[in-house]
Amino acid sequence: MEKENEDKKIVKIVTITMASMFLGVVLLILSFILLPKFLNGSGRRLFPEGKYSMTKRVLREKYGEEFIVHDVYSKASHEYFADCSPVSNKEVAFRAAVWKDGSGVVYDEYLESIVARELKNEIEEELQKYFDSVFVKVYLSYRVGSDTFYEEVNSMQDVTMEAYVRIVNPSWCRIDIGIDAEEGNEHLEEEYAFYESMQKKISDKKIPPMDVYYYDMDAELQEWCSSYFTQNGQAYGTYDSKCHECNEMTYRCTAEGVSITYDEFKTMREELSKYE
Repeated sequence: MEKENEDKKIVKIVTITMASMFLGVVLLILSFILLPKFLNGSGRRLFPEGKYSMTKRVLREKYGEEFIVHDVYSKASHEYFADCSPVSNKEVAFRAAVWKDGSGVVYDEYLESIVARELKNEIEEELQKYFDSVFVKVYLSYRVGSDTFYEEVNSMQDVTMEAYVRIVNPSWCRIDIGIDAEEGNEHLEEEYAFYESMQKKISDKKIPPMDVYYYDMDAELQEWCSSYFTQNGQAYGTYDSKCHECNEMTYRCTAEGVSITYDEFKTMREELSKYE
């Protein structure tokens, strides 16, 4: 009798275990089917299509022009983030925070993206003298007062870095630069002199202090990074992880000068080029 009871317990345990395993497999399959519909490639929660049209509307009401909305995702209980570009310049991507009830824009970085592009183009133009391919991304800190400044300009496309810094006074500027470090070492002196020349612009308050991050990137990764920022207003997980896999060097450029000497710059760049 005891053996029979033991056998029944074993059968019961095996049955429950098998049922649990079956349920686990079913849930796993459902997660592969449903999760991609719930999350996008960045792991963000997707919003209904209506939020895309709502974002376009509130930006159009604010700026009087049409926008493309690349992505919409959660930030907080009363607002959400959106990555957008103006139809007039699809290469300028920026982030906007929008009230979830559609009552308007909490804040956005459209102005910062327009201004950052001026400095990005200047740095690219210089570095393309020394490298076959270059990736440059400039981030300007958002400051309260950007909206007031916008009201004083006639056109977003006419905004200059000098006027923006003079009125808004952003506190910092980060610059990500991707280069093939094995190229261009014979031009290190000219390259360093270019950053030294930024000292006068910073001291004249034409640009904010710059934190410069150099990454040793091949041309393929440079192209991927450039493409990434045609749809993303800020750097997210995928971009950061790719950059962290690269060897890097950093320094700071302020009104007082570059935070490293030319000899230090040369040594760091030469060390960067030694890595495979």
